[in-house]
Amino acid sequence: MANYLADRSYIAVKPQAAATTPIIPSNFYPLVSESIKVNPNFTADRRMKGLTWKSDEILKGSRTIEGDITVLAAPDVLGHLLNMTYLKGTTTGDAASGYTHPFTVGEGKSYSIEISRGIYAQRLWGVRGENLKIDFADNKMQAAMSIKALGQFYSASIAIALTGAGMTTAVLSTDYDLRPSDGLVVGDTITIVETAGTTVDVVLLTVNADGKTVTFASTAITAAIGQPIYLKAQTPSYGTIPEPFYFGNTLVGVAATSALADTAAASRTTATPIYTLTADFKNNMLSAPATGYTGPAVLANQVREATISLKQLFTNPTLAQKWIEFVKQAITIIATGRFIKTDLTTSESLTVKYHKVKALTNDEPLTVGEYIYNTDNFEALYDSVDGFALEISLINRTAGTSY
Repeated sequence: MANYLADRSYIAVKPQAAATTPIIPSNFYPLVSESIKVNPNFTADRRMKGLTWKSDEILKGSRTIEGDITVLAAPDVLGHLLNMTYLKGTTTGDAASGYTHPFTVGEGKSYSIEISRGIYAQRLWGVRGENLKIDFADNKMQAAMSIKALGQFYSASIAIALTGAGMTTAVLSTDYDLRPSDGLVVGDTITIVETAGTTVDVVLLTVNADGKTVTFASTAITAAIGQPIYLKAQTPSYGTIPEPFYFGNTLVGVAATSALADTAAASRTTATPIYTLTADFKNNMLSAPATGYTGPAVLANQVREATISLKQLFTNPTLAQKWIEFVKQAITIIATGRFIKTDLTTSESLTVKYHKVKALTNDEPLTVGEYIYNTDNFEALYDSVDGFALEISLINRTAGTSY
């Protein structure tokens, strides 16, 4: 039996036209880690049946599909993560000078995501961003996305035996789900394990609206009821893999207003040196079971919130004073990437503007042999003057039509 090294895995993403219409994701990116779990919420059947043993059967609960994806935050993949989390406005620019994508707090798009496990793949669809966390590890910006999904396809089994030559149709077992083929689309390659243990790959020509029947070109297949079917992994195509944003190329401006914070972040001489930076964007998403669905019927943002943590050298008690007196501050973060224009005038960049923040906590710990630091954890607040809690702008090499 084959074993598979995780290093061979990939993540592929692509926005869907509609939340319930999965597609084949075709934008491939290197993956740092993932921990997505499909939880059918099985429980032991505890009804009284004249037994002294706990149970003789398992029952299904409401299904959840959720977990974390971590990637290095290169400008192009970061655009997709932001697009899953927030509302993208109108993209401007061109390939020569870079595309500028504005994001504001609003409903992001639903995505199809595919993660390979060896030669097999797990297809998630109706994926939305629940929580996006940006920080830095060894100078490299990392983006960790907590996602939720409406559905997934990974594996199934044969419900009606395939009996030899000329097979064109497979019906999938409904033991797990009454619509087991949801997540498959025309053009997918599935692997059918025959009764003898050999495998046959077929390309899907149709995926029936009944949610359980798929068709393919006439193929010789002998597979008994219960034989497994898997989604086959794609062959990833990365092209030139872009570099992530770097901590050393990031500037942070902290000031009384957003305009002043923008000015401070525009230059290293006016920016505040920051030693650790973590930004969290949360959607507190509605993900509730409903009639007609084994899992959530819809994924929708509820009350949005954001926090940011900054660590800087202690110079005086000013930060503590601002903390205890609820003093309003504004923060602008500008991370600069590689040049796009050949004349070295336009760069990839990520700009995050917090129009109004106030510190929730302020820590000034003392450690032998070390300088004193301030670590402030800020709550991002809605600014009624500017009309924003936060704004995000991303400049990269990907056209807005890809998002």
